[in-house]
Amino acid sequence: MAAVAFLPEEIILQIVTRLPVKSVGRCRCVSTRWRSLFSDPHFAKSHFQLAPKHRALIFQHLMKLETLGLDLSDTTLIEKESLVLRNLNSPFPFHHKNVEFLGSCNGLVAVRVICPSNQEEECFLIWNPSTGFFKKFPCRRGFSNHEYKSGFGYVSKTDEYILVKNDAILSSKTETWKPMEILPPGADIWMSPGVFFRDALHWLARCRRSRRCRRSRRSRPQRVCHMYAFDLEKEEFSIMQLPSALQTLDIRTWNHGVTREGCLYVMVHKNVYRDGELDYYMVEYWVMRDYGNNDSWTRSFGVKIPSQPARKHWYLSLESISVSETSALVRNRCPLEPENSKLLSTSHYRNEEENSDIYVIETHAPHVVGYEESLCRLD
Repeated sequence: MAAVAFLPEEIILQIVTRLPVKSVGRCRCVSTRWRSLFSDPHFAKSHFQLAPKHRALIFQHLMKLETLGLDLSDTTLIEKESLVLRNLNSPFPFHHKNVEFLGSCNGLVAVRVICPSNQEEECFLIWNPSTGFFKKFPCRRGFSNHEYKSGFGYVSKTDEYILVKNDAILSSKTETWKPMEILPPGADIWMSPGVFFRDALHWLARCRRSRRCRRSRRSRPQRVCHMYAFDLEKEEFSIMQLPSALQTLDIRTWNHGVTREGCLYVMVHKNVYRDGELDYYMVEYWVMRDYGNNDSWTRSFGVKIPSQPARKHWYLSLESISVSETSALVRNRCPLEPENSKLLSTSHYRNEEENSDIYVIETHAPHVVGYEESLCRLD
């Protein structure tokens, strides 16, 4: 009779923690013991740290959600003329036009849902699109439609997720809203979710000041940009100055995030004119090499995007999806819906002098959120 070899559970755990999320799901079906092993919260954290990172995007349309998986190490997928979307099941009981993404962290996505029967009530969920897990949190009533400050992050010391919405924070531990002055009164920030990095949420800010001479053409308000960082553990904010080279430029779009190498970045998009006509768009990336050191900002790369005839009569709106030292994947919010809504058209632009690339996904979806697939959940 042939001998049967058995692997110790410690070895099995070491192997499975390095498998993709879908493969772990199959392993859970092998036996009751394996289901228990691979459903443990500690296993989920180890898996997120050790397994290969696989990023996905969710595109929000009026009546549905669609997803696109990305292998960022393989640019041949992005270089295709079109990418195919697939339907994504969601736990939201309402039309998706009432859904807003507030950010992602550890594979979890924070979602705000406005109740269609009561437009003055908003609910919040934390959802894992990879596994289908979601948890609903207390609703808020009487909110203002002009609220735009939001963010989602994780405090490793207390093992809790924090959701920020305007001047209140929600903890996954207490499951209650706590009023708090997140940023100084009158802070003027870009209308985009805060970027989570180093236990803090980061927003790009706009402060306006006028020149002394009000009669001169220079008396128009000058945009001075910096970055606010809100420490989720200490519950206090600090200010990070942006590069001085960006203070006086006519920048049309700002965007920020974290590079794949683990540094804060700022994307700037400028319109360049010649003889009064739009000549091309310039997209540049600046990286903070040493976190917290304002002097460590350096220009990483830049790429020109030609002014195509189809774009001369509408505003180019770019949002970074993934950024590395020499390349970026961005999405452009195209106002026109393609004939086949399952397809995303793509474009590739290259700067030969700097050996850098920008890949553009054209989409009419009003909201897009990226997340890394994981097994994480809230217990």
